[in-house]
Amino acid sequence: MNTDLCFDYGRMKAIAIEDMDEIKRCLALSDFPSCEYTFPNLYIWADVYGTVWQIFNGHFYVHMPSVDELLFPCSGDPVSVEELAAVSRGMRAKSFSGTIAHVPPAYIATHPELREYFTVVPMGDENDEYIYLTKSLAELHGGKLSKKRNLISQFERNYDTFELKKIEKDDFRTVISLTEHWRLEHLDDTRVENERKAINRALEHYCELGFEGLMLMAGGELKAYAVFSRINSNSYTVQFEKADLECKGASQVITNQTAKYLLDKCEFINREQDLGIEGLRHAKQSYMPILMLKDYYLIPKAQ
Repeated sequence: MNTDLCFDYGRMKAIAIEDMDEIKRCLALSDFPSCEYTFPNLYIWADVYGTVWQIFNGHFYVHMPSVDELLFPCSGDPVSVEELAAVSRGMRAKSFSGTIAHVPPAYIATHPELREYFTVVPMGDENDEYIYLTKSLAELHGGKLSKKRNLISQFERNYDTFELKKIEKDDFRTVISLTEHWRLEHLDDTRVENERKAINRALEHYCELGFEGLMLMAGGELKAYAVFSRINSNSYTVQFEKADLECKGASQVITNQTAKYLLDKCEFINREQDLGIEGLRHAKQSYMPILMLKDYYLIPKAQ
């Protein structure tokens, strides 16, 4: 093993809006389909996770100290197992676990030598990402999606006139009001409070970060909204989607209309993870994902 590589965690720096262009260039080199590998997501969750980053040996590394999660690096050239081992050693020297997360299955398959230094463990199901064909969500064809179509029809019957509009700066207060209404029903869940912080940060830098969004208005009120951004060359991710739970069909309408809006922009939509929340898992599975994106942990062996 090459011991010349020395990863200095002290060179990590807090992620900032000024880093966007450099980090986006790094992310584009790998073109990963995971929602974890977008600058908007890295930035809006940075306050929650304390996100830091650096370029080491030509590769982009990100660490979230609050959950001790180091992302598998982005790079133009394949990263060596020796480099990953060096980074893991440097992390452990600073009392972190040295575990590397979100390692793609393809890397595991093509680098059997990594088992000399790491134990390979699948990430939990709550971390799996739901990938859908944009066309499927836009058209909702087939018997398994008939309930979605029926709920959309009910919404259209209940609201003779409704409006879909792009989210603009003047709409942020309205978007936050629906978010707060939803949050008050989940005050015992710290994940909800963390999401509130991320949403507020997303709206604060909405245009700079390249976010897009849709609002569903009916009866003069906001019934649902979605905020999304590009992941890679053929995928978008939906970072936030909220609906008035008392408004039947609103959730299905905003999901369907988001897909229609993105139909000419991307082939796939990543609706991110279910976080182990049973209701969210059922809802995401019911839309028939084309792929469940599962990554792996590399857990360092005792040296």
